[in-house]
Amino acid sequence: MNDKDYLWDKRHAVLQRIELSTLYHQKRERFFTVCDKLGNAAGVIGGSAALASLSNPDLLAWIALAITVVSSIALVFGFPDRARRHADLAKDFRQLESAIVGRGERDFTEQDVSAWDASTRMFESTEPPALGALVVLCQNELARAQGHAGYVVKMNLMQRLGAHFVDFNVSASPVAAPLSNAD
Repeated sequence: MNDKDYLWDKRHAVLQRIELSTLYHQKRERFFTVCDKLGNAAGVIGGSAALASLSNPDLLAWIALAITVVSSIALVFGFPDRARRHADLAKDFRQLESAIVGRGERDFTEQDVSAWDASTRMFESTEPPALGALVVLCQNELARAQGHAGYVVKMNLMQRLGAHFVDFNVSASPVAAPLSNAD
C-alpha cells in the first residue's frame, strides 16, 4: 500500500464516521420533532375536547389529566431542545463533510486528514450518548445505500421499533469493521 492509498483509506474512514454521525443525528432530530408535534397536537385536541365537554365534569377531569401528563412529558424531556441539539450536530458534521469533499479526491495531505479526524472527534465529544440499535440501523442504511449488503446486520422487530427509546446491546453484530473504498 503506497502513501496515497493509505491517506485515501484514512480520509474514507473519516468520511464514513461523519456520514454515520450525520444520519444518526438527523434521525434523532426527526424523532424529537415528531414527539414535540404529537404532544402539541394532543394538547390542542385535549383542550378542544375539554371545551366541548364542559357539561360533563368526569370527562373533563380525564381530559385535564391527559393534557397534564402529555405536557409534563414534553416539559421533562424537552423535545424541542433535543431536536435542535441534534440538528446542530448534524449541521456541524455536514459542514465538515463538505469541507473534506471540497478538497477533492486526491488534493489532500496527511495533515488535512489528521485535522479532519480531530474535528470529527471534537464534534463527537459533544454528542449525547448514542443508542446502539439506532447506530446499527444507521450503519445498515448506509451499507445498503453504498451497495454493501454483506455488512447489513439483522435486527429483530423489538430492536428496530425501540431503537429511539432503549439502548439495546447489538455488540455481537459483525458490522464492526469500517467500510473501505476497496469494498
